[in-house]
Amino acid sequence: MSSPGGWIRKFLSGSISRREFVERAGYGGLSIGATTAILGARSRAQTQQAPHDDHHDDHHDDQHAADHHHFSAAYQNPDQTNTGAYADWLKSENVPLHTGYAVTNLRTLEVGPWPRLGVSGAHIRLTGGEGVNDAYVCEIPPGASTKPQRYLFEEVIYVLNGKGESVIWSPGTDKQTVPWQSGSIISPPLNTWRQHVNRGSEPVRLVAITNAPIVVDLFHNLDFVFNNDFIFRDRYDGDASDFSGDPSRMYEKSHTRQQSEQTRNVHTWLSAFVPDARSIGLEEVKLRGAGNSRVELQLANNTLQAHISQFKPGTYKTAHRHGPGSHVLMLNGTGYTLLWQGPTKYSEADTKLKIDFSEASLFVPPDRWWHQHFNTGPEPARYLACTWGGDGQWFMEGLGGGGRTHRLAKTSTRAGGNMIEYADEDPAVRAMYAAELQRAGITMQMPSK
Repeated sequence: MSSPGGWIRKFLSGSISRREFVERAGYGGLSIGATTAILGARSRAQTQQAPHDDHHDDHHDDQHAADHHHFSAAYQNPDQTNTGAYADWLKSENVPLHTGYAVTNLRTLEVGPWPRLGVSGAHIRLTGGEGVNDAYVCEIPPGASTKPQRYLFEEVIYVLNGKGESVIWSPGTDKQTVPWQSGSIISPPLNTWRQHVNRGSEPVRLVAITNAPIVVDLFHNLDFVFNNDFIFRDRYDGDASDFSGDPSRMYEKSHTRQQSEQTRNVHTWLSAFVPDARSIGLEEVKLRGAGNSRVELQLANNTLQAHISQFKPGTYKTAHRHGPGSHVLMLNGTGYTLLWQGPTKYSEADTKLKIDFSEASLFVPPDRWWHQHFNTGPEPARYLACTWGGDGQWFMEGLGGGGRTHRLAKTSTRAGGNMIEYADEDPAVRAMYAAELQRAGITMQMPSK
């Protein structure tokens, strides 16, 4: 072990964490008085670096530890079997929990007081998330803000309505303020501090898609997840350009990896912020069906990936399937999605669903369920999808086959993949769509089989 003077200097400079310093102090024989004095000096230095509402001082950390002590103590029973840390955490949050296969309208979803965030909100645990991904809604009154938060799970936040800003920082970096409005997407880098502020005259409502289930279940220690002072400087080091909304953030990424869903360049947005997901430019991608276009979002160096896809009026996408957790959030348009389990023919499936969607709907196809999206409105239907697969920088092979099956979602079943070509689909699917279009007065634009 290095000398006390060495690791004390490292702690004061920010090179080692508060947790590591306390451990070394204990092993190294540093007195309680000296340890407390050094912790106080570090806290005062951090307070001088950032405004008074940073909340990453020792008092905030200790409060998190106290809040989660009771939760963690419940896991000391050696006889427990199949205890779900994530499910228990949802109960401890004490906000409305919404389940099922879909949410019809996120704007009208019931919310309640949320002590951890200091505003109102609700958790969303849909069937297709299957312990891999989840979502939550957060509502901020005019002039209010959330409590500062940091945690070890990734999230993609979409602004359903309102305008405001998110303040992002890490110890040793200046605060960054990212203004947003209805239609914006922001993804705070992993374990950075974030605080969302309503700058408008109406309530702000945000929806976030996260990988919290797998993180909380893996570590089953909320103090570690919510009070971890490790800084992922490889993901974020205070660079303002990380949240740029400049059009130059759009580029064509070369296809370089075998895991890519596409065999050519990928239309990609590289930033942790999208000014307006409803108007961002897309590029035609015929692999997933007629009238389809798309852009990949590489947000905050995340492993949890996202893309925006759109299909024209009078068209529908090819049926496909993949692993669990892919949250589909409708940005505009109307239509429906068919989901079924088992055979490729929809009408032959014992388990099948039809989910009607419109702007602000959310649904998640369960693991390896076939699903197919249909536009029945006069405008293009556009959605944001967050998942482990796709053509982002990082590839996740495991998690219920999420990576592998997403990779095959654009490969025909004829070649052993997970996409049903139009010529191979159940004739009942096209007949159902034709009837829906006739009722809506929309002309079909699908090519003949």
